[in-house]
Amino acid sequence: MPDEAGWLDLPPDRMRELGHRAVDLVVDHLTGLRAQPVRTPATPADLRHVLGEPVPEHPTDPRLLLEFLTQEVLPRSLRLGHPGCLAFIPSANNFLSVLGDLLASGFNTSPGAWPVGAGPAAVELVTARWLAELLGLPRGTGGVFTPGGTLANLTAIAAARDDRLGADPTGGVLYCSDQTHPAVLKACHVLGLRREQVRLLPAMDAEPVRRAVHADRAAGLRPFLLLANAGTTATGAIDPLPELAGLSRAENLWLHVDGAHGAAAALTERGRTALRGLAEADSVVIDPHKWLFQPYEIGCVLVRNPDVLHRAFTIDRFRAATDYLTVSRPAATETNLSDHGVQLTTAARALKLWLSLKGFGVAAFRAAIDHGLDQADHVANRVAVSQELDLVAGPSLGIVCLRYRHGSDETQAAICRQVNESGGTFIATTTVDGALALRLCTINPRATRADLDRVLTAIVTAGRSAAV
Repeated sequence: MPDEAGWLDLPPDRMRELGHRAVDLVVDHLTGLRAQPVRTPATPADLRHVLGEPVPEHPTDPRLLLEFLTQEVLPRSLRLGHPGCLAFIPSANNFLSVLGDLLASGFNTSPGAWPVGAGPAAVELVTARWLAELLGLPRGTGGVFTPGGTLANLTAIAAARDDRLGADPTGGVLYCSDQTHPAVLKACHVLGLRREQVRLLPAMDAEPVRRAVHADRAAGLRPFLLLANAGTTATGAIDPLPELAGLSRAENLWLHVDGAHGAAAALTERGRTALRGLAEADSVVIDPHKWLFQPYEIGCVLVRNPDVLHRAFTIDRFRAATDYLTVSRPAATETNLSDHGVQLTTAARALKLWLSLKGFGVAAFRAAIDHGLDQADHVANRVAVSQELDLVAGPSLGIVCLRYRHGSDETQAAICRQVNESGGTFIATTTVDGALALRLCTINPRATRADLDRVLTAIVTAGRSAAV
């Protein structure tokens, strides 16, 4: 029987041995991605030995468990950092950010309350300030890190509703395009916004939005928020941010920009140009686990006036139930990040981003983002001179959509299946102007032009086969 203080402890040399092995496994994975298939599918039957495991009452050698996870569990998935992964929004993490996650987990500290985690809270605050500066947002912008874009968007919408509608949000209406990400619509649902309170418009052009706002006000409703996209997931399309900023000021509406994927492009000169008007937003969401190459989970909501977050989320609003938290309340010069968002206890998410920004320097991130933009341009240029492919959307923020010229929607779907079954590439489909298109997202810095050329060749070969 272990000593009562050591039920869940290991000897230091054993911890080091296991830690070194875990690092070796991660390094082998990161450096060997190209040699691996981009995706290893698995059915529930394939994973019956995992799904059917009994509760483990007695110990198993942890080294054997590490090997089991890295052989039987983790590989049975889509490798989102693989150079052949061009579907969804790839997530090509880096080793310094992995170390940041390791330290955050190992030290098990939470930045939510300054008296509890002052150091990690300071890193969260400065890293949010860096992000705001890198995106060109006004001085004084601040924010809070979240697990991802869903909670980041929820935080912004809740703060905007509180700021513009006050204690009674009855009749509140927000406006967004029908290309808005489902995660944002899920956030609206969680906040209790009914379907009729979310205006899904065909486009977010200023004049149709203005007419919708005026019609809703005439009907006794209370418009409070314009929700713009800085890069839709389907095509990378950007809503007209400068015009929407002018409309939001004229109509006293909150302008929120979902830039979960696309906002990171603002680190580059041409991305900043494409995202002109971003600095006029009242709030912006960015997911560093997308185009800033971080491991999941890290999203961030940035707000022009961080006091709005504090007013919306401070636990002082619910003081009757928080007496036990008195010792964790901040002094006048301190910031409790738990008062700026939904979560109270949070992981120290910003450590990984801070460590990789400091360790590589922002110039390296700019170059990697520019590479993704270059790659999308390369694909579009190749498609433009092709006798068998048509460009149907993009390039925009690292996303290109195309069709095999001589095929129906069924042909495009067959091409996608055939390419994905090859094992070396994974692409997606989307709908553009009512027709199915093949969608490539080129933001992975590990992908080369040769990789993309092979994908286009595979698409043409599959198209010829499917069209027969």
